[in-house]
Amino acid sequence: MRMENEFANLIEKEKQAHVVYEGRIISLRNDDIVLPDGREAKREYVCHNGGASVLAIDGEGFVYLVRQFRYPYREVLLEIPAGKLEKGEEAIFTAGRELQEETGFTAGSIAPLGLIYPTPGYTNENLYVFLATDLKTSKMKLDDGEFLNVEKVPFLKLLSDVLDGKIRDGKTCYAVMKYALLKGITL
Repeated sequence: MRMENEFANLIEKEKQAHVVYEGRIISLRNDDIVLPDGREAKREYVCHNGGASVLAIDGEGFVYLVRQFRYPYREVLLEIPAGKLEKGEEAIFTAGRELQEETGFTAGSIAPLGLIYPTPGYTNENLYVFLATDLKTSKMKLDDGEFLNVEKVPFLKLLSDVLDGKIRDGKTCYAVMKYALLKGITL
């Protein structure tokens, strides 16, 4: 087993970028790169502006989630509200906007829970995760073509569902586990 302490020996360098597809939400690249040992290779990946997600918890310990169909998996999933960052938009603003659009709540407080790389093997997406508290009723503003249901779930039930594998959405699992660890919550 080889152990190295120099990260520089792991760096791949872009030789030439190639945009294969430019879409509304993503672009696909197939870049020519140089490996750490000098050989050349290709790297296919999806470029994404990034996103923000929000674990919204009320004063009684209920979490507000959205249930929606996710076409790539052909499944209806239960997730924390989330959406893509617009160019130049701060992630905390995106989190607040998505919370209101998807659940009909605004938050008196939005605090960061972290930044995750959802799938670093094939996308450069940065996904910011926030905690929203001091919730106030507002009005939902779903995007055109967006269909979802809002569900109110006790945090301990949600934590149990994450641990049992009933919730498989990565951002939701991360947010629930991080919050439980920060608050010292166990089952």
